[in-house]
Amino acid sequence: MSEVINNNLNQQVYSIHNSDQLLNQVDRVICVLMPRGLLIAGFSDNGGLLLVRHSDYKSDLPIWILDFYEHQFLNEPILADTNKVTSVFIASDKSYIVPEVLYNEETASEWMKKIHFIEINETITAYPLRDDKAVLLYAWPSAIESLVNRYFGKARFLPLSAYQLQKPKVNNATVTCCITADAVFATLYDNKTLYWHQYFHYKTAEDIAYQIKLLCTQNEIDADTLQLHCTVTNRSLGRIVSDLTQYFPELKSGIENIHGGENEQNWGGTLYLLQQLYACA
Repeated sequence: MSEVINNNLNQQVYSIHNSDQLLNQVDRVICVLMPRGLLIAGFSDNGGLLLVRHSDYKSDLPIWILDFYEHQFLNEPILADTNKVTSVFIASDKSYIVPEVLYNEETASEWMKKIHFIEINETITAYPLRDDKAVLLYAWPSAIESLVNRYFGKARFLPLSAYQLQKPKVNNATVTCCITADAVFATLYDNKTLYWHQYFHYKTAEDIAYQIKLLCTQNEIDADTLQLHCTVTNRSLGRIVSDLTQYFPELKSGIENIHGGENEQNWGGTLYLLQQLYACA
């Protein structure tokens, strides 16, 4: 953990109010485990978002430093009552989707290893996509899985993109993006059919815009009528979404539904994400 601390651990906190009783009002907690980062959110018994904590460390350090996650699990007050942690979302960079009729646990794992380099110390987990009659497989470090099981044995594991992989209510072409510090999880539905799901890296908003415009061209979709929804995993990424609106003026990021002050606006994309994860969980 000293390696992370010495390299300026970045932490961000959002709370709905500053009362000393805020933690006592938390009834349910969800976590998002990301490469080099952790996002934690506490909700009231009626589903209201009360508290958000985001921690990450520099990109020049190893992707999954076990001590970092364990330190957060032990020291974050919101995680003190482990029974309140109901869901843990995994942001895996290695995944693929297979149709349900073709799915076989053993052969699917073998195909996964042909598509991605799966290390011996990684676990492959299957997540059923019932609406689409398919299965999403994703890989993540076995040591992280063991750690999460040890601290939050009652929690349900889900892929971060689970909230994206639900049929939209509209027939229009819809792309849903979750933007992390250096990568994007993106999903396309058109006419309520799953067409595309991908994880890709980016450096600027233009990189993301290019991927989406190219996707539209390849699938003969009018980019001007595309419904684009973007979420972010921390408040610092709001600038990326703001830059994307130059290319997609009708982009939805949750900020348009927030009527609070500057702090709420800055956190808008993350609050939007957490509300959807809560509904998914």
